Amino acid sequence: MNDLTDFLVNALYDPAFVHLDPNSPTKPFVITERDLTYSKYRPDLAAAGAVDGRMPSLLPPSNNDALSRRDMGLEFLDVTRQLAIALIESEGNGGSRQEDVYRITNNSSSIVDTHLLTIVRGLSDQIEMENASGFTNGGDPYLREFLPDGVLLPGQSVVQTLVFKRKHHHPRVSYTLTLLSGQGDP
Repeated sequence: MNDLTDFLVNALYDPAFVHLDPNSPTKPFVITERDLTYSKYRPDLAAAGAVDGRMPSLLPPSNNDALSRRDMGLEFLDVTRQLAIALIESEGNGGSRQEDVYRITNNSSSIVDTHLLTIVRGLSDQIEMENASGFTNGGDPYLREFLPDGVLLPGQSVVQTLVFKRKHHHPRVSYTLTLLSGQGDP
């Protein structure tokens, strides 16, 4: 028993694993900042498209589960079907601006977690979403909602206002909404 304890306590211990020691000859078992700084340490991978700070596979460095991928902004969960979208109010039908207020309610028995991204699809190029948080890879604007306590429980609602500006005189703004759960840019 003493030999086994000695082995576990001493033989499997290396100070390089406790704190990263750049001078240690022992390579740590975890991905380090140096491992992910391709532009400086691996220009061959940088030339092949590797992005500093991300794994070459674009997967999370430690966990490759759905939540970890969503937390890193690598993947999003489409929650459009589990949420009810109700237009509460629409103002500005005749002017250059239109504000549409929606109540988004979780009608499912599942929790919606992380951030709620409301993606506006099908906008005319004559319409601009003024309060967009960003744009998808496909160019659609989206609004990011930081959920209260990081979740939208079954039965809970959030209210979102989408603000549009018409270029020139354009008829009423029309679009469709897609709701995603996740972080980062979709």
